[in-house]
Amino acid sequence: MHPMISCLAAVLLLLLHVGVAPAANAAPGTFVHAGCSPSRYAPNTAFESNLNSLLASMASAASSGATYNSFTSGAGREEAEAVVDAAADGAGAASSAAYGMYQCRGGLRPGECVSCVRDTVAHLGAACANARAASLQSDGCLVRYGARSLVGRAADTSVAYLRCSAGTSGDAGFLSARGAVLAELQRGVEEATTAAASSGAYKVSAPGPVRGVAQCLGGIPASQCAACMAQAVAQLGGTCGAALAADVYLVQCSVRYWANSNNYR
Repeated sequence: MHPMISCLAAVLLLLLHVGVAPAANAAPGTFVHAGCSPSRYAPNTAFESNLNSLLASMASAASSGATYNSFTSGAGREEAEAVVDAAADGAGAASSAAYGMYQCRGGLRPGECVSCVRDTVAHLGAACANARAASLQSDGCLVRYGARSLVGRAADTSVAYLRCSAGTSGDAGFLSARGAVLAELQRGVEEATTAAASSGAYKVSAPGPVRGVAQCLGGIPASQCAACMAQAVAQLGGTCGAALAADVYLVQCSVRYWANSNNYR
């Protein structure tokens, strides 16, 4: 894992929350969590200019209807080659280029995706002021940026954020239904990703006493999606126990479930 990504993942782990009920019927732009790198960029620099251009491109691209997109701003061929060479040598390379991506939750209407991306981009400054790398998750979309390419990274199943409802149930029927839903989500996302030969697949469980949704990050191989989904499902069962509702966001996928009787969204 690249040091910048490792640093960001470490910060994200500090955002672990347990005992907070997942929001019911939250609006797509509702803030969920943010992870900010400790390294900062200086104002009025080339990186800041490239980052501002990149964030503006995100908001514009979302209006095209694409639910996933990745961006680069300020990386010319010579600079890109220098960064690759430095990485191969194990050395850091100062880069003014900015890289980013956004992904909307499957099932959102185009207008909802656009609004979510724009609102989330607008919140980045307040949540991660001058951070050289940041990730902000809203209920309906994810926005990330950094000084290194976010495409083609190694597999990463780090937990970025996890929340479990305070309400629990040891009822055998609930536990069985939850297990079936999580298995359905894991299988459905993996099958859809393999069939499409690309990631970003979104799965909604069948109607029942427990419902759930899951999605992998766009632009990652099917094998990484499968590994992430397996880890996400394991985290929900292992950390949240018999919680009636729970969300888990890993770096490369997310899974959510809720008991219908609790009206968790």
